[in-house]
Amino acid sequence: MNKNIVIIYSIIAIFFFVKLNIWCKSDIIDNENFIEENEFTQDYLEEEKICYEFIEESMSSKSGGIHTNYLESNRVEEMASGHEILSESEGLIMLYYTRIQDNEKFNKHFNIVKNKMLDKTGLVRWRIKEENYNLSTSNATIDDLRIIRSLIYAYDIWEDKEYYETLEKISESLLKYNIYKGCLNNYFDIKHKYKSEEIDAAYIDLYTMKLLSNINNKWNKVYKKGISVINKGYLSNKFPLYQKTYNIRKDRYLDRQVINSIDALLVVLHLSEVGLVKKETLKWIKDQMIHSGGIYAEYDIKTGKPVDNVESAATYAIAARIAKITGDESLYKLLVDRMLSLQVVDKSSPLYGGFGDANTLKVYSFDNLLALLAFSTLGGLNDEK
Repeated sequence: MNKNIVIIYSIIAIFFFVKLNIWCKSDIIDNENFIEENEFTQDYLEEEKICYEFIEESMSSKSGGIHTNYLESNRVEEMASGHEILSESEGLIMLYYTRIQDNEKFNKHFNIVKNKMLDKTGLVRWRIKEENYNLSTSNATIDDLRIIRSLIYAYDIWEDKEYYETLEKISESLLKYNIYKGCLNNYFDIKHKYKSEEIDAAYIDLYTMKLLSNINNKWNKVYKKGISVINKGYLSNKFPLYQKTYNIRKDRYLDRQVINSIDALLVVLHLSEVGLVKKETLKWIKDQMIHSGGIYAEYDIKTGKPVDNVESAATYAIAARIAKITGDESLYKLLVDRMLSLQVVDKSSPLYGGFGDANTLKVYSFDNLLALLAFSTLGGLNDEK
């Protein structure tokens, strides 16, 4: 064989070996089920930076946990509010720190989860306050799975065995407490030892369950059951979104008059991550942006028409990630630009950089954290250090 050809093949082989080694340092993430969001541009570095700074400076507790709202509330209600710290928020920020590969900041939030939210059962309590770690007596499976995913990514990057041991502990606990009739459920009430008989389709994080099947093959059955449940909730090709809450025991979805776009798009995001998103759904998202003025908060389940004109950063952020995963750059830019129309850019405002209502100061961490994950840059903030 020609010597030059041998050299070329050797270089190609080394390239793919290095690339594979970057992707697959752990036994959990392998080349077959590796998924990466496309990175189109670095046009949004400044917008990402000021959003990140708003979260760090104005939405974080003394210990570093992310506040649910910008404004404090002295009441404990059924829905999270005020300066409560959610497993949802911690999982989202941990995912972000794996994206920009900031190990120090990742560990700060990992320690909050491990030391303040992780119950002796191995489940993650879904909300706490700095002075009350036992505020909640249940978990939320979508949040536990999100934290597990962040730990899988972290272990793959930094190879810290404590990440693996913790994710394995949470995984085993989910299999023990959060599987009802072979299906993932919404929560387990630790105090009353009650398993929820329902699952929100948005909670079925298919990709994380696929990753977990490399640790425990029991997850493979839960993964397949999750796909079956999601498919049962598909509305129609005319209105290609998904119903919300499935009663596992009754084997049917609960009747609803409206569809919440965040709930529905989270289902689509999870499907896109495992290559199962429908082309009709992707077309619907694009049509809403090009022909219908945007994506709104709620839609009539029978007509498929919006019931209000409310928009949220979270909706556009989730849809933007779907566009990234499916490689539609033009749609991604449409969605991010619309999301940015909701960002506070008045430097005199206490909400500068954040996504919220500058008049009422109503701000949700969920919107801001999802916005961070929607930005196209990887490592941009670290590059500036």
